[in-house]
Amino acid sequence: MRLSLFRGVLGLFTLTTTLVSATTFTPPQVFKNSNLLRTIDLSRPYVKETTAVIVENVSDEPQTEYYVPFARDVVPKISSIEARDKKGNLGDFEAELVKSDESPTAYYRIIFTKPLKPSQSYTLQIVTTLTSTLSPVPKEIAQGDSQYLQYTGLRFTLSAYPTDKQKTKFRFPSVEIASFTQFPDLPEGTADPQKTGNSLTYGPYSAPISEENENTIVIRYDYTNPIVHVNRLERDIEVSHWGGNLATEERYVMTNAGAKLRDNFSRQMWTAKSYYNHPTAALKQLTYPLHPGTSDVYYTDEIGNVTTSRFRSNLREAHLELKPRFPLMGGWNYTFTVGWNNDLGRYLKQKVTGGEDYVLKVPFMQGPTEYITYQDFELRVILPEGATNVAISHPEGIAVEEFRYRHQTYMDTIGRPTIVLRSKNLVDDIARGKEVIVTYTYPKTALLRKPLIVAAGVGALFMASFLLGQIDVRIGK
Repeated sequence: MRLSLFRGVLGLFTLTTTLVSATTFTPPQVFKNSNLLRTIDLSRPYVKETTAVIVENVSDEPQTEYYVPFARDVVPKISSIEARDKKGNLGDFEAELVKSDESPTAYYRIIFTKPLKPSQSYTLQIVTTLTSTLSPVPKEIAQGDSQYLQYTGLRFTLSAYPTDKQKTKFRFPSVEIASFTQFPDLPEGTADPQKTGNSLTYGPYSAPISEENENTIVIRYDYTNPIVHVNRLERDIEVSHWGGNLATEERYVMTNAGAKLRDNFSRQMWTAKSYYNHPTAALKQLTYPLHPGTSDVYYTDEIGNVTTSRFRSNLREAHLELKPRFPLMGGWNYTFTVGWNNDLGRYLKQKVTGGEDYVLKVPFMQGPTEYITYQDFELRVILPEGATNVAISHPEGIAVEEFRYRHQTYMDTIGRPTIVLRSKNLVDDIARGKEVIVTYTYPKTALLRKPLIVAAGVGALFMASFLLGQIDVRIGK
């Protein structure tokens, strides 16, 4: 069975939502995979697959459409895909989903930016990030035990086209691999898989590959690190022209999705092991890389201010180190809020000096440096009251939903234009580093709105006080 878990071709992808309906669908056999190497990185709490494949056009005509299959239950687990040719000289491409409810396989139609001529080939590199693929085994452990994760996948790569030669390589966070599926020796007499340090290599396999061959791989390996999962992150960015300030606040609902704690938590054991910096699957600390010049940092949870934090800043960098109120063991939750201020001039520029048109460039996400998955993410960009002609450029490679409304706060009249971007199933190293660009018009007269409202309010208060003072409340004779 020739199957491969990858999607995407030629350049950074552009994924559209166009659906091509089909009861049953079989891709035209116009390509051949000459050689395929799949590298699966299991050093994170999510799976990162890098597939390098040589695609050859075996038809008599130039081809622009390449179909990539996925098992239907895998599609919801895909967080992101980046694809490019190794030579790096091809542009972006589009992908359209071929919808077939009756088929267990979902196909994506990849449209090349440059047709592939007969007998020519592209060397493609596809990086796919998958979440909710790893599971702790056993599901419950004692406080001092090591944590193990289990991966279940395919030995042969899923592909819509014949594959002449293929190999799969796994990389682990350490050399401790508790168990893995083994197959009969390869024709040249070498073991399958071959273990070298912290890696396992299955193959190479040459065509033809029999469908009767066992295809399932189950690997269990040591992962003594917290599996940080954010159930929901609400990130607010508020722009203030009057104060020249950019205020950021992030509200987290976090959990450690690792193996659950079997017995009661022992503070004595925790303190003793922490003294020797013993490896643990519990979350002890989070580190935020912030921009230089960050100020007024605060860290609170449902109880109040959390003092176990440390903020370091200089001219080149700024770091915020947070320690939760309690160590986050497997299955435990923690809800907290982090906020800070920055100079607005670092992020906001005028299109024309002295003009009224502005360009705001802000980070899409500024999460901790730890490996983290995000289930629900919401970004709100709150612009100053009076801003018009608002437009936004979404981050590349991330599917988002956009909403707009007016946010009411102190002394507002018509409310502040607010853009809301919502996304699901994100991972830290993909979402961090992306930027959101917002353009808008802000008339100079809008700066006077707030002081005029304050002056009018104070004047109305004095006038009301004066009028009330003129009323004669004395009791007559």
